[in-house]
Amino acid sequence: MINNSYLSATMASQLSRNISDVRERIKSVSAEAVTGRVNDPTKHLSGQIGDAMMGQKALNDIERDQGLMKLRETRLDITQQSLTRMQEGISGLSARAINTVSFPSAADWQSVASDARSQLEASVAALSVRHGERYLFSGDATSTAPLPGTDAIMAEIEALIGEATDGEDLNARLDAFFDPETGRFANDIYRGTADTSNGDAITVLDPAIMDSLRSLSVLSMSGPGGALEGLPGKDDALTDAAGRLARAEGQLTQLRAETGIEQNRVAKSLEALEKEHTILSGLFNQMTARDQYEAAAELKSLETNLEASYLLTARLTQLSLLNFLR
Repeated sequence: MINNSYLSATMASQLSRNISDVRERIKSVSAEAVTGRVNDPTKHLSGQIGDAMMGQKALNDIERDQGLMKLRETRLDITQQSLTRMQEGISGLSARAINTVSFPSAADWQSVASDARSQLEASVAALSVRHGERYLFSGDATSTAPLPGTDAIMAEIEALIGEATDGEDLNARLDAFFDPETGRFANDIYRGTADTSNGDAITVLDPAIMDSLRSLSVLSMSGPGGALEGLPGKDDALTDAAGRLARAEGQLTQLRAETGIEQNRVAKSLEALEKEHTILSGLFNQMTARDQYEAAAELKSLETNLEASYLLTARLTQLSLLNFLR
């Protein structure tokens, strides 16, 4: 005759293993009910696991490329905004300066000087823009602001004006100061690098930007009481500054157009990547999909099974459910 206590112990042991299996299955099915994907793709796919892994890698690669492309998109957008602020800010200022040279008026020169100084400050601020901790107009010196404050630039230009004998001499000194290779502006004032490993990047040493800063600096000192007052042939310096500013405006427009072309290319690349991601996601989901309603129904059944197993085990071992759980 079989010993009843032995039989009860054997059945309780089997039920305990069954409970453990059911709990593991509940954990797996719960995840499937939430994610809509099988929790064990290797077991589910069997011989297709290699295809699934390749599909997942392709999806990961696309998501990585999307992240890099979106980063590039953001930087291009910030660069475009800075160039737009500069170009729109100097619009019309060169024509006003040329007109004031031809028909000089203290009030008009004061207005030109004031607007030039304001735009110089706005330009320096626009060129100091960052994306995260990365300065976008500093070349490869991305952790360093490209320019000091406006006062530091103005002090350098004022010193040049003080050393000049006339307008022609001042223009020659400014040419040397703003030489992109040997000038003090490129080597001492600008804090970034001349070269950049980022093909989209524009540095402060771009001719359009340097001509803008040069012209605005000179024009900002054109008002009554400014550093240019009393300089022989100052009209030559002011005419040159106004002409350079007009040229810079056109160059900034060209830079904006080139940046816009890259923005369009990035947008199209993102669109293509999104289509690829959608197609691959669909294929991968078909391979690893788990009907969430079906998973929820199975989960309910497993929970009922688990509850019944607890009660039966407690009855067999003459324990309450509470003691069993302890």
